[in-house]
Amino acid sequence: MCTVLQSLAAVAVFVGVGSVPGCVTGETKISGGRAALAPGENSAAFLDRISSQDHVSENDAMRGILMVLAGQDTAATFQQRVRALREKKIIPVGGNFDANRPIGRGKLAYMIYQACKFPGGLILRLTGPSQRYCLRELQYRGMMMDGFASTPVDGMEFVAALTRADVYKRTGKVPDRAGQIEGE
Repeated sequence: MCTVLQSLAAVAVFVGVGSVPGCVTGETKISGGRAALAPGENSAAFLDRISSQDHVSENDAMRGILMVLAGQDTAATFQQRVRALREKKIIPVGGNFDANRPIGRGKLAYMIYQACKFPGGLILRLTGPSQRYCLRELQYRGMMMDGFASTPVDGMEFVAALTRADVYKRTGKVPDRAGQIEGE
């Protein structure tokens, strides 16, 4: 029974959330807005903690994106993280955010794509970023694993994608699977 409900929920998320760029209503729903993370956790401790998790929460994912952007996360709550990422145009103005919900590959790919300011392929240039096409672009570039946009991201995949995003932000080049940049 739970498996069927989880499958239906995954299909609903895949079909209804962010798969069509023009369908955002402007209404935002934030659940767990006061959810906090360990105070004073540095980036090494954060990555160590995350790497062993079966699923990365939206709260942790947004913290990681802020660390890539600014080198640190100064937000004290999930609601502040959402606000900061919205101001930087990393996440859409409207949307459904839940601090405790596992982040899907599509939502993570969208945030990484926006944070790194990738040029994107033809479809992304014509239609604008969507979770589906951002994921396809990052998969093509070797930054994220193959899979569906609704699939939850585990800790190791998150750390790998975040590390590649950080390298891209600093160098403008996508590292290979071993973290090396061609010519170095």
